[in-house]
Amino acid sequence: MWTLSSGIRPFCNRPHDIKLAAEICFGHRPEIVDGTPNVYNQLMTQCWHSDPLKRPTASQLYELLGSWVTAICDEPTQSELSDQFDIAEEKKFSDLEKNNFNQNIHSNAFYTSRLLYFPELIDSNIDK
Repeated sequence: MWTLSSGIRPFCNRPHDIKLAAEICFGHRPEIVDGTPNVYNQLMTQCWHSDPLKRPTASQLYELLGSWVTAICDEPTQSELSDQFDIAEEKKFSDLEKNNFNQNIHSNAFYTSRLLYFPELIDSNIDK
């Protein structure tokens, strides 16, 4: 979700190592991009919750995102929701052009599926 709102990959400028994994386990998240719709921010924050039971289920996401698509694409009149997303898209593309984002991806940043094995984190008490 963050990549969609920002147009760039999360943590692309740093190694994807045990330090980053530990920071994420302790609540570090990418900074929410200015101009992202509030409803989107709220959902993204829920999806980032450290307790999986407090994250939305796939069914809940399907229903919610489906209702957003309907409100944004299928409703004959503009809604506050569609206005929020229209403004966010304009800002995102304006910022991409203005800042000419060329992602300098760290050589130890990985964006493919792989097993992350950090036994040091297993023994740490993350919830406290």
